[in-house]
Amino acid sequence: MLLMKRIMAQLIDLIVGILIIFLTFGFMVPFIGKFIGNDVIKALLGIVLVAGLLFLVNYPFMVNGQTLGKGFFQLKIVSTDDKRKDVPLAVIFQREILCKLMSCYFICLPLLFRKKLGGHEEATHTKLVQV
Repeated sequence: MLLMKRIMAQLIDLIVGILIIFLTFGFMVPFIGKFIGNDVIKALLGIVLVAGLLFLVNYPFMVNGQTLGKGFFQLKIVSTDDKRKDVPLAVIFQREILCKLMSCYFICLPLLFRKKLGGHEEATHTKLVQV
């Protein structure tokens, strides 16, 4: 059951991310592009806007050890490290944004082969639990 909730939470996070990318590059960048002529600056601005919007949407959940999808399914990120009891915001950001963007191969395959932790969990010494 936890695996299904994890997958559905990841899908919610993916859909939110795709919607933010669509809104940014479909509406915001073309509107701003009327005032900026350089395509490189427009592309960089779009990337910054996407990252900023993703952070703003997820920040209230990250403070509680969750993302939007994990909050919906009442899942929480906890530490597996004996020395660190709580999970700092920087570790959640690393886990959810940086590690997941690095490679789905690193994350998804361990879960599909029924390993207890995915690569992003091993790298950040965290795991997901039901609240």
